[in-house]
Amino acid sequence: MASFGTVLKVIGGGVAGAFFYHFFTHDNNNDQQINNGENISNINLRNSRNRITTSSSGSQSQLDYGTHNLIDLLQNTLIEYILCDETSHVITIDSQATLDYALMRMNESNVTSLPIVDLQHKKYIGMLSIIDICSFLGQFTNSDSPNTPVGDVLKYNREPFLPLYVNSPIQLLIHIMTHVPQVPIYASSSETIVVDIVSRLNVIKFIHENIEDLGLKSNASIKSLGLLSKQICSIDSDSRVIDAINLLNSEQVTEIAVINKEGKLIGTFSASDLRKLSIYTFNQCYEPINKFVKLDQDQLIVVSPSSSLSQTIKKFVENNAQICWIVDNQMKPISSITQLSLMKYFLNLSTSFIE
Repeated sequence: MASFGTVLKVIGGGVAGAFFYHFFTHDNNNDQQINNGENISNINLRNSRNRITTSSSGSQSQLDYGTHNLIDLLQNTLIEYILCDETSHVITIDSQATLDYALMRMNESNVTSLPIVDLQHKKYIGMLSIIDICSFLGQFTNSDSPNTPVGDVLKYNREPFLPLYVNSPIQLLIHIMTHVPQVPIYASSSETIVVDIVSRLNVIKFIHENIEDLGLKSNASIKSLGLLSKQICSIDSDSRVIDAINLLNSEQVTEIAVINKEGKLIGTFSASDLRKLSIYTFNQCYEPINKFVKLDQDQLIVVSPSSSLSQTIKKFVENNAQICWIVDNQMKPISSITQLSLMKYFLNLSTSFIE
């Protein structure tokens, strides 16, 4: 995989590239000033979505047709092209809001992260993700936890605040998504207001819409492409929710296979499931997983090692899946493929031939 510096060289040394090179090398993620007086709903970013094409270099002409097209697609398509069609209204909450309020907003809006604003100083201080909440709950699961200010929860942040601009290339977006699952998007360098939040699934849907640009690789098996995980994390359905939270944190994963006493896969426990917690239901952290989440084998997203890349991508898109499981003939989980593994593959594919 090419280094981040190499990616920035290809992108052209633009403002966004230079800005985020500073982020990755200095780990200074919380100093972004914002102009908080703007009305996000008045910003219309979608009237001029244009895809840019450029001529390929001599080295690129030696690539296979599919790889060549994918590189061109990811390097020369701007983020604004994959933003939501609807007028965006990003939910932003104050750093003094409670964890209970943040979970309520996440659950009712079906999102897994929220930009946090220090209203007193009028600046973004980070992105509160469900992963951060999971990390916090792993250390402080008590009756007072729901009343904790989200600004304090951010101290347990596992994911940095890494915004991009609408005119940044998708290749740079994918690079950042090998570190974080969602990326806040600014309108421009002069308007540091979060106008949208892009997820890994948005990128996967974009690839699915342009699947022909993968060429022959779209028909290759996910096993041959090295996309299968070497190991999985699993937990018994009778285990407590807090045990699942601790496993998510210790293994640094976002999904766990839930198995029955025979070791068969019967469901998935995800950090996203924690959104249903509230100040009134917080004691559910000490209840069995099978009482906290719906476990239904028919709802599992399963692929086989021989499934093609295009078939697997379609599974993610059609089911809004976070993970696809691979099981043996006894329905025991043996591997998985995640949104993260796809991001790493797309980045590696689009930068492998950069000199």
